Amino acid sequence: MKLFRKLSRVLNSIWSIPIVLVIRLIRPFYHISIIRLFSERIGHFVVDSMHQSIKNRELTKNQKNFYYIAHENCNAQWTKMVKRNLLCWDCFEHLGYWNNKISGRMKHSQSSRVFSDSRDIKGQFEKNPLQFNFKDGEIKKAQEWLKSFGWEKGDPFVCLIVRDNSYLEEAPEYINRNLNWSYHDYRNSDISEYENSIKWLLKQGTWVIRMGKRAKKRANIKHEKFIDYPFLDSKQDLLDIWLFANCELCISTLCGADEISDVYRRPLLLINFLPLAVAKSWSNAMYVPKKLTWTKTGEELTLKENLEHSLYYSKEYTEEGIGIEDLSSEEILLSVKECWNFIRSDMKEVEGSKELQERFWKIMTSSHTSKYYYGEIDTKRYHDWIHPQARAGMNWLRSKGKHFFQ
Repeated sequence: MKLFRKLSRVLNSIWSIPIVLVIRLIRPFYHISIIRLFSERIGHFVVDSMHQSIKNRELTKNQKNFYYIAHENCNAQWTKMVKRNLLCWDCFEHLGYWNNKISGRMKHSQSSRVFSDSRDIKGQFEKNPLQFNFKDGEIKKAQEWLKSFGWEKGDPFVCLIVRDNSYLEEAPEYINRNLNWSYHDYRNSDISEYENSIKWLLKQGTWVIRMGKRAKKRANIKHEKFIDYPFLDSKQDLLDIWLFANCELCISTLCGADEISDVYRRPLLLINFLPLAVAKSWSNAMYVPKKLTWTKTGEELTLKENLEHSLYYSKEYTEEGIGIEDLSSEEILLSVKECWNFIRSDMKEVEGSKELQERFWKIMTSSHTSKYYYGEIDTKRYHDWIHPQARAGMNWLRSKGKHFFQ
């Protein structure tokens, strides 16, 4: 495969190098940028391509963006939708390669993450109409799949995705590259802790689809309206996108695929996740994170300390003397009930919530510097535009004492 790619690169240089040189020559009159979309991970792939679609509306008549997707492609359906909405051709990958090899590349290339590392901090999704629509045949195919389980058109369904070790350990080679993904273990959850919540949702008459391309273990639930999707032979890339895009509610441990529901403006419940600082404040979303405590005293971190310790690696929490506690099954159930009742009541404000939510957002939108992944983040910059329905779980907030808000 590597030999084939090298040969292809050489052969395609015959036409791509001259075009790159022409792009340089016409720059004073017509500016072309060649942009690679990060297609290895679905969260970045979805958000970045949506942002690029929005950005293209701002281009002048003398500007044009060419896009390409690398060989590492996490979802064929989203790739189709990208190519329907952006000027995205496979051959542009050769232009991108030689553009990076020839002097002057910076004037004709840019990061696809134009709005702060795939975060919609300016609220562009809410302010711009969606363009990534499904074709009639795709909709029919997805609905027929659901109907094969007994679903009827108009029946609500909830998508639940719970990250576990298989999320990256069993991922394609281009993602895992033989790395030890245990540094991410603090982001994992056990599906069994969500079973009571699934059963409660089923009693409300909604379908529940446990999502994911792969999972460690099945949910111990037998019900005509429950689908344990990761273990089905019929799962497919179209369904991965369409189901998240059309669900009544997406419940997620913040693992990337929830970005599909987000860009299609579906309500979100982000639960049992870390770090709190990266919560999607631009979305109709409710947040209930994992609990952080100081290992020496057992005392819970304040909200400010949570933001100042938005760490990326498991070992960093240990080194800082911070313990991580998953939410209990009861806490998850309370959060699911709260969120479901909220969206079912036309998102009316919960009684007594205004003051607590204001205190929460005052701290969340203050400037707190924290090291995260490859550098530092300023949490204030991460929450520039707040969705009117973005909120912390009220049961979660009410469980905290005054110390939490200090």
